[in-house]
Amino acid sequence: MYNKGPFAHWVPKPVMLLLMMIILFPMMAISGSYTTIASDLYGAMSVYPEYISLAFYAGSVGMGLSIMIMMRVKMRFRSKEIIVVCSLLLALLSYMCGTTEDPRVLVVCSFLIGFLKMFPMIEILLPVMFMITPTGDRGKFYSVFYPLSIGFGQLSGYCFSSLVYNGSWERPYILMTGLMLLITLLSLIFQHNQRFSFKMPLHQIDWLSLVMLASSYMLLVYFFVFMKQQAWFTSPLALSLILFLLLIYRQKFLKRKMIHFECFRHKNVIHGTVLLLFMGIYLGSSTAFSQFTLGILGYNNLINADINLWMLPGIVLAGIMASFGFKYQWPVKYYISFGFVCLFLHTLSLYLLIQPQMDIRYLEYTMIIKGLGMATLFIGIWFYTVLGLSQEKMLGIMAVLIPIRSAISTAVGSALVGWATYQGQWQSLSDISNYLDSGNIQDGMGIYQNINYNAMMASSKIVLGSLCWLIVPVLIFIFTHSYGNFNIRRIIMLRKMVRGNSMKGYKLS
Repeated sequence: MYNKGPFAHWVPKPVMLLLMMIILFPMMAISGSYTTIASDLYGAMSVYPEYISLAFYAGSVGMGLSIMIMMRVKMRFRSKEIIVVCSLLLALLSYMCGTTEDPRVLVVCSFLIGFLKMFPMIEILLPVMFMITPTGDRGKFYSVFYPLSIGFGQLSGYCFSSLVYNGSWERPYILMTGLMLLITLLSLIFQHNQRFSFKMPLHQIDWLSLVMLASSYMLLVYFFVFMKQQAWFTSPLALSLILFLLLIYRQKFLKRKMIHFECFRHKNVIHGTVLLLFMGIYLGSSTAFSQFTLGILGYNNLINADINLWMLPGIVLAGIMASFGFKYQWPVKYYISFGFVCLFLHTLSLYLLIQPQMDIRYLEYTMIIKGLGMATLFIGIWFYTVLGLSQEKMLGIMAVLIPIRSAISTAVGSALVGWATYQGQWQSLSDISNYLDSGNIQDGMGIYQNINYNAMMASSKIVLGSLCWLIVPVLIFIFTHSYGNFNIRRIIMLRKMVRGNSMKGYKLS
């Protein structure tokens, strides 16, 4: 008989819970590229910052791909075999990331880390999900899991920044290598050797589809990450689209489909995908935030990570709101729109606060709003997007949507904000130079640094101000969608208002 938990029967339940946390949190934190130490990475390796960004997005692509075969791997191997083998490979890959000087190795290792870490995570998440919601209520599970994972991501980012600030850039990778080896040892000691009553063969996996989807996404991410360096039309966008279209054509005629692309005909999947892209554009404002704090105010990565910790109260509040919302059936429309309004307020606050003598404490309050908005959207959009899908279809759709949520949308937002900030900076420098040419300045190069700072602040304000106006089409897009609750009375009343007819006796509901 198969034991539903990953540990042996003789392990006490409190110890089981502790072991789950020891395994789950490092698995969520491990990566081939950590955003909080990105400047230390490309500075130590003497490479373009784009390589570090590409490595970070490659991990998200790998996570999405592993979901396609996750259940087959779980039903083919023992739980102990999965955790032991994957943690050993993750330890090796993390050690390679911490000792390499080639950014291409970092990208490949990051992709493999994202791919491998999902298999041990699902071994722990399934019993955790059963403990949180025995009935399988996705909304209740999302309201706990997403705040936990996002909040721990911010906390681990601060720890990694502290390690690098007090040591070297290799220390986070060495730490994660040691934690993966510890997980291997704990798995060998405390896990059982049982398996499912039947084995699901791996030869039915369409490996070619995996390669095509991985290649398509990686080329697309490469296009957005390196667009400023290589321009739009010299990047491999066309090849990425061709591979994705070939993947759709191949899945259409397969006997055992891995991705049910017909699910994208559902309104909730299409609507959720567009909302994920909007969210990524708003989250791209972190590019302007980092440029301002690191480039103008002169803060280091540790102070930046410390500021980001103020997202935790907002993240916790979003989870509490989601828990009450799913319990009392709040309209998803207003919950999602509330999340976008929070991101708008965060962007507006940055626009108003950018100045040379800004108090750093003001940024802490904006981070609370950002954490509230980001966690709200992660929960609300994901819940609505997969609503009504079976488990098989949901896993295939998640393989497509997770890279869109965590890689493509963020890469698009960062690319647009970075490109606009760069163009605005040069335009500001050009405008300032007109006043310098008309004056008699003795030491022109001596004031170049101050002029450059003013140009950076001016371009950041222009970009953030333009980004604030994005809330108008976003809210229009949200409020014109029915979210499964279409009220024909509103259309009748609107038609009567336009025609000037009396609405006496009509009620809204």
